[in-house]
Amino acid sequence: MKKLVIATSALVASASASFAGCNNLPGIPCNDVPEISALQGTAALAAVAAVVLLAWERRRRAA
Repeated sequence: MKKLVIATSALVASASASFAGCNNLPGIPCNDVPEISALQGTAALAAVAAVVLLAWERRRRAA
């Protein structure tokens, strides 16, 4: 039950950040959010994976 409450609260807390549009609420300024293309996202994930694999390989060879 505790995990369900934590997961639900995390979902609710992050839900507003996932909607990048302006909601026109009084007193809350609208911010433009830069978008990322699928190509840029894939390149970023590939770079992270390369660093992780390089670190894993160096640790494996050192042992």
